Amino acid sequence: MPEGKGKQDGTRVDLRNGEAFAPLSINVPDSDFHNFDLDRSESSFEVDHVWASYDDDDGMPRFYAKIQKVISRKPFKIQISWLNSKSSDEFGPLDWIGSGFTKTCGDFRVGRPEINMALNAFSHRVVWTKGLRGVVHILPRKGEIWALYRNWSSNWNEDTPDEIRHKYNVVEVLEDYNEERGVCVAPLIKVAGFRTVFRRHMDPKEMKWVPKEEMFSFSHQVPHHMLTGQEAANAPNGCRELDPAAIPIELLQVITEAEKITC
Repeated sequence: MPEGKGKQDGTRVDLRNGEAFAPLSINVPDSDFHNFDLDRSESSFEVDHVWASYDDDDGMPRFYAKIQKVISRKPFKIQISWLNSKSSDEFGPLDWIGSGFTKTCGDFRVGRPEINMALNAFSHRVVWTKGLRGVVHILPRKGEIWALYRNWSSNWNEDTPDEIRHKYNVVEVLEDYNEERGVCVAPLIKVAGFRTVFRRHMDPKEMKWVPKEEMFSFSHQVPHHMLTGQEAANAPNGCRELDPAAIPIELLQVITEAEKITC
């Protein structure tokens, strides 16, 4: 049963009944401009939405829940069904799930409904499409920001150490997934002087296609906000601000010179 991490108050949340239990130290820095918590308030949840929830590995939003019913908003109480999958056949023979990893792309089934009251366990709404026999399709889409496993290998298994797995690069998806070529992505570069602001690398040579067989190199989607320059006098127009609750602390360090992130 998935469990989530409370990003707002530093507690772990049992998603089976929405009650907080053992304290967990989670230090999520503030974003530079946009308040991402406003995008996941009680009023944000509607029936048939799919929402990403923080996992119990390194706290990134890799679990998915489908909203079945909004019982009340204050206090927050909803009926959800976790999305699950027993195979990764749609991307080839790699037994990603059997190797102990969480699947974030591909085909999912809707689980049994249950009550949830843990607002701070949810990260962001996810775009999905409906397939045959109730299958839920979730795939990277143009304009989305995703974290890629920096050291990903098809040889990863349950013995792959955390220090290898928990390293990420962030990319912008340039074209929707397709069966023949996979997904086209471009790396994001940290904007100097800010904690959570990035921009797309504009060199065409830095763009790359992630083939279907490597789709499990996508760790999780990262909520983002496109800055308009109106947020504050120093807000860089056209840059992307990333949700600090969905990227590791190493990517949130303020730098003084432009830093290149290579996919």
